[in-house]
Amino acid sequence: MSDKFKELEVKLSKYKWYLKEAKQLELSIRYPYQLADNNVGGGKSSGGDNDKLLSTLIKIDENEDLNKYVNIGQAIERTYAALPEHLQEAMKEFYINRKGPYRGHPKRCAAKLNVDASTLYRWRNEIADEFNKQLLKNKKIQVDS
Repeated sequence: MSDKFKELEVKLSKYKWYLKEAKQLELSIRYPYQLADNNVGGGKSSGGDNDKLLSTLIKIDENEDLNKYVNIGQAIERTYAALPEHLQEAMKEFYINRKGPYRGHPKRCAAKLNVDASTLYRWRNEIADEFNKQLLKNKKIQVDS
């Protein structure tokens, strides 16, 4: 197994984590924790940003981690959509539905899909290749923008 294949498989298997982290990052930007306002005089506080919505949208747009997680999640979703049905099932079983003690175990997943472990390995390579194409599309889209 090549290092690139392993790297792609790790990203594929962390799909739900990327979704969760992206959501948490976005929420932390939209609703930051604020200390209590010391303005007890009842008047309007001085200074500050008057256009909070615009600055929040800019912060969301410019957050590199958030953009990275969203792009990886979208690439995984496009990969799933581009695959034939048998590879979609393999992708769902091996990478996405990772619950229990045997999650992501090749022989267990192969048995569940009623295929040989070597067939599953070949399918995993096809899935990883398609995922890599989708990630490269993301980079091309970012460069063109």
